[in-house]
Amino acid sequence: MCISNKIGPPVEGDDFFGREKEIHKANRLLDSSHSLLLSAPRRIGKSSLAKRLIEEKKNHGWKCVYIDLEETTTEEGFLGLIVESFRKNGIWKQVAEGMSKGLASVLERIEKISLGPVQLDLGRKEDQEDLYKILKELIRHDEDTFIVVDELTLFLTNLSKSESGAEKVAFILNWLRSLRQVSKTKVRWLFCGSVGLRNFTSAMNLGYTVNDLTEFSLDELSREEAAGLLLELCKSEKIKMSDELVEYTLNKLYWNIPYFIQIIFSKLAEDYEDKITREDIDTAYRKLCSENYLSTWSERLVEYGEYELPARQILKLLATRPGGIEREGMLNNLMTGQDATKIEVVDYTLSKVLAMLENDGYIMKKDALRIFRSPLLRDYWFDRFVQ
Repeated sequence: MCISNKIGPPVEGDDFFGREKEIHKANRLLDSSHSLLLSAPRRIGKSSLAKRLIEEKKNHGWKCVYIDLEETTTEEGFLGLIVESFRKNGIWKQVAEGMSKGLASVLERIEKISLGPVQLDLGRKEDQEDLYKILKELIRHDEDTFIVVDELTLFLTNLSKSESGAEKVAFILNWLRSLRQVSKTKVRWLFCGSVGLRNFTSAMNLGYTVNDLTEFSLDELSREEAAGLLLELCKSEKIKMSDELVEYTLNKLYWNIPYFIQIIFSKLAEDYEDKITREDIDTAYRKLCSENYLSTWSERLVEYGEYELPARQILKLLATRPGGIEREGMLNNLMTGQDATKIEVVDYTLSKVLAMLENDGYIMKKDALRIFRSPLLRDYWFDRFVQ
């Protein structure tokens, strides 16, 4: 069966390709009671991998839940999604005879929340704590269960900007941690997203709330998988492409993540007649540098807050130096126009920015130099923000 070239949304079913090694490792960790933190740069296929794991766990009789927090900005919205997702997938305990009236009444209240917009009064700290405590008691911990929470960091970043945001963020992170600490629980979690959760919690001095999660990394496809994906896409559109041209394409992309392979293939397919040449691949590559397929990489820098401007300054500088730049050169660039007495503050800012950009896949360290991780992303940055 041919795969479809779906650009942007997570791929599922027969459209999912490769990642066999990562799937095997993740399953082994989940089966041995680990909860996971999927650490990977944006657009690398985290959500697709998570959904494939859900498919496999369902086939083995697990209860599974997928919660996407990307469009959620309030605590009420977060609770509503949790309640609805758990209710729909059978994660709540059934109302049993003998259950306390208080617990039963809260369950009834929760059911109402899941059926439509209900105002939640979380203003009083005591009410908030009671509600979360009861939600915790209602979760079944005696059945194999897999819960994926996507874009948690994005939601928490937005929440942190609201009134008493830092307190709300700390409360939710501690509550989620308490769910994972229940004795003999059979519930396993996977947290993933396009912004690093460890970066975020560290910045808010909440690193301890995720220190029980097992780091699970995801990087580019293996060379064999990348070539296989490109050939399968060609097959789906009845496009002929030699092994030599497949290698040429992958060498040009350098960082072979599924998204980059998909978008360059889409450009090749647009203009395909009866054969593909190196010139066609070069033309497709140049088009990508001047179009909006990579615009989210710029848009998401807003989430860096006070570090957005220095991050943009570093990326702009790196876009002009394909060979890379040493740390001292970047520090000198950031110090331009600054009072010399601020060098320690600027040096600290640089350290934070470099760590964030590396964690999110913009740049990498090569010996003593920092360079763009992807030539495609570098050329896009140069085309859009330099020339």
